[in-house]
Amino acid sequence: MANYHLWCSEIIFIYVTAFDSLTALLRILSGSSTGVINFSDIRHILKLYSRIINYIRNQSLITVLSVSFMAIASLVVLSVSFYLAYSEMKQFKAESDNLRSSFNETQKLLIKSEVERAIKYIEYNRSLSQENIKRSIKQRVDEAYEIANNIYTENKSIKSNSEIAKMVKDALRPIRFNQGRADIFIYTCDGYSVLLPRSHKFENRNSINFRDSLGNYLVRNEIEFLKQVDRGFLTYRAPINENIQDSVVYKFTYVRKFAPLNWYFGSKDYLKDFEDDLKEDLLEWLSHLRYGNAGYIFINTLDGKALLSNGDRPAKPVDILQSGDKNWIDIFQNCRRIALDENDGFYEYKFIKLASNDFEPKVSYVKYFKEWNWIVGAGYYKNDIENDILLKQNDLKAKIFSWAIRLVVLLVLFLLLFYIFARLVSGRLLLEFSRFTANFRKASLESILIEKEMVSFKEFRELSESVNSTILERDAARIALEKEQALLRSLIDSIPDFIFFKDTNSKYVGCNKAFASYIGMKETDIIGKTDFDFFQKDSAERYLKSDLKILEDHIPIRNEEWNVFSDGSRRLLDTVKVIYTDNKGQVLGIMAISRDITEKEEIQMQFKAAKEKAEESDRLKTAFLANMSHEIRTPMNSIIGFSSLLSEDSLSAEEKTEYIQHINNSGEALLNLIDDIIDISKIEAGQLNISIEPCNLKELVNELFVSFSDQLNRKLKTDVKLIAEVEQHDISELVYTDPFRLRQVYSNLLGNAIKFTVKGAIRYGYKLDGGNLLFYVKDTGIGISEADQKVIFTRFRQVIDSGIRHRGGTGLGLAISQNIIELLGGSIWVESVLGEGSIFYFTVPYKPVEPNYLSPKQKNHADFPLLFDWSSKTMLIIEDIDSHFNYIYTALSRTGINLLRAKDGVTGLNICKENGQVDLVILDVNIPKMNGYEIAREIKKLSPKMPVIAHSNRLTANEEKLCFQAGCDDYIAKPAKFNILMNILSRYLETKHQK
Repeated sequence: MANYHLWCSEIIFIYVTAFDSLTALLRILSGSSTGVINFSDIRHILKLYSRIINYIRNQSLITVLSVSFMAIASLVVLSVSFYLAYSEMKQFKAESDNLRSSFNETQKLLIKSEVERAIKYIEYNRSLSQENIKRSIKQRVDEAYEIANNIYTENKSIKSNSEIAKMVKDALRPIRFNQGRADIFIYTCDGYSVLLPRSHKFENRNSINFRDSLGNYLVRNEIEFLKQVDRGFLTYRAPINENIQDSVVYKFTYVRKFAPLNWYFGSKDYLKDFEDDLKEDLLEWLSHLRYGNAGYIFINTLDGKALLSNGDRPAKPVDILQSGDKNWIDIFQNCRRIALDENDGFYEYKFIKLASNDFEPKVSYVKYFKEWNWIVGAGYYKNDIENDILLKQNDLKAKIFSWAIRLVVLLVLFLLLFYIFARLVSGRLLLEFSRFTANFRKASLESILIEKEMVSFKEFRELSESVNSTILERDAARIALEKEQALLRSLIDSIPDFIFFKDTNSKYVGCNKAFASYIGMKETDIIGKTDFDFFQKDSAERYLKSDLKILEDHIPIRNEEWNVFSDGSRRLLDTVKVIYTDNKGQVLGIMAISRDITEKEEIQMQFKAAKEKAEESDRLKTAFLANMSHEIRTPMNSIIGFSSLLSEDSLSAEEKTEYIQHINNSGEALLNLIDDIIDISKIEAGQLNISIEPCNLKELVNELFVSFSDQLNRKLKTDVKLIAEVEQHDISELVYTDPFRLRQVYSNLLGNAIKFTVKGAIRYGYKLDGGNLLFYVKDTGIGISEADQKVIFTRFRQVIDSGIRHRGGTGLGLAISQNIIELLGGSIWVESVLGEGSIFYFTVPYKPVEPNYLSPKQKNHADFPLLFDWSSKTMLIIEDIDSHFNYIYTALSRTGINLLRAKDGVTGLNICKENGQVDLVILDVNIPKMNGYEIAREIKKLSPKMPVIAHSNRLTANEEKLCFQAGCDDYIAKPAKFNILMNILSRYLETKHQK
């Protein structure tokens, strides 16, 4: 009965192996029919072959002979099946090729239709361009005419014509349309300009002879036209080239006479600009156009710009020739060749497919749209048909699988018949095999060699020689095993982790040296003992409980636990326990490995603390941004509101002065806010620099007193007194520190004191405290609780003033002040009682200046800028924005200096080359044609000693550094305050530089 089960298992093994081989072989054939070979199936067949070889080696000779006969019979059946399967595969390949051919023809017609439809849509919209542009400017001019007519009708009886004319010009001057390109202009019927919104300086001039770039008289043509009609269009054309007497429309002008003031209104627009807008709209529409299986339209320009690509419109056209993608460049070159040589056509290439990110064969159709130099195209991927082919292939596989089932049934019947025959043949051989096996077993167990003379057959004698060789090799292997065990033991002992072994009774049977050192005993003393012999009772019971659980469940256990070592240190151990078994799967005991993860745990705790700190910082920044919005909008609302009130003609001089004061105050508040933001960004980047120079403490205290006394008056805080306290002791008035940063900290503390003090007094001053200067600001304000005192020096944190309206601020001032004081080498702290007031202290090192030192303020006229006489000086200003130039022009108007201006870098360099009398250059960093850094370098090449001052509104932490690297002598941030501007200019205009 046992032999019967053995043969059944052998037959089943043969069947499974044959079936797997057939299935894998069919998959390879189906893959080769589509050009794709599945190499995993080939590896699978090789693996099955290896299994068959191993099977033969592990079976008896009789079994091998029987299996061989069955394998030959199976091979015959499989060959017939293979032939049938191959025929089906061949037919399937022919059908697949026909399907692909039909698919390609259909898709070519589709993409050609989509491209032609897109071009027809472009041509249709372009044909409407001229009518749309004429309608647009006519509508705007007619609207301007109605506005002017209404103003004239309502005011002609109460105001003079000059007043009405001013009202009309003020009403029409801001009008912009057609993407901001077009506006309304006004001329008199005699040819004088009245309103030129983009060219104010040309207004009120006789423009009768004004011509455009093509030599066309503009105003003269418009006046002659209006002598015939009171309104209408003028069309201007440009020649195509010098040899062809033809032209194209490039501009339309619409004019309308306004008789009451002897004026005429007009506007113009260029067809090219209008068509540029049309192109943007058409590209947006075409980017959403889809067809077929995710097909899309792509558009390239003749010079290699990708306007639509991959069914998407890039933010700006992509330069294909500069993209670095060789495949894309080659595709575009072929596309352009077809467009220029044939106007349209198909071409095939490989392109990346969005759905798979793989390069797949693609066919595209392109057509050239000559009017705009566009190459419009669409395409399809040839492999899209493969999904349909794959479905048919799956049907074929199912059919072949059905054949395989029937084949298996036939094989089983055949094998049963052959089994009966094989048993009769094998009986004769079993007797001799049994005799040889007995001799072999005895020799293997007792290491006794087999006597070859006692063996009957030649084949068995050869096997006896092999067995004897094997016994000798086994004895040698046993010796090698003992060496390997010694090596393994050395390896385990060298591992720093704790390793120990227990039996099924939870007694130690071995350990490595690290564990023995931890216990403080030798391994021989540990073997045979339990955890109760080494650990406290509660720990030992816990260890025993885990041992019993793993022996019962056979599931590894891992836990982390703090342990006290023999040296008294407390360490966190990560312990893993697993069971180990013999070759039969019988549990022999427990093996455990413990690793010291104390350092890892400490790092994780640090990460957790850092995460909590980051989350708190994020929350504070969110609150800061909300507060920042309020702080920015408040001064901006004041600036915008009072600026609009200043435009009223009925304001008195006192009202204008008041409104200007409000605007100035709000502007200063906004600048202070921006300064705080810049300082905190410099602090975070580690780029806040300290400039140590002499500072007059007495002048600083007096300046702060004047400034903040004025602030108290402006805020109408008449119940608050500002008191400057300077003790009369032997302290030098001049000390080395950073005057700007010291004033910034002092100003911040005084500003806070004024903000939170309703009545009483604010006292401030300084005194000598050991080797430091101790500064203080004491107020009688609302005070600060002990809890809030811990957070007020943290960025973005503010004290919540419950019950009182929001007092403003960004929550950055004290954080910035703390960083500044630390950079100066001091410290800052607060003492306060809630409801009684606060005292802020800060220290800086006391470094007195030599008595004979002459301060910079004594060396120049910076505090008396109105006394400067620079009438003999010439200064070049390179600035493209009129408002910035006008400010500097006005600020220096009383010095008599000769100002030159250039609106771009090239013009500025030419002035420096041609005018040898320039004493100083102020340049805007962000200037057209050349940036400020390039200009500075070129000026320094022409005249190395020419003072160059950079003027920038970028306000980045690295901006000032870049200016000095480019060769600038100084730096002014926009908008420049008057005193700062005059102080810096006085440094360089005292004497003329040497060229």
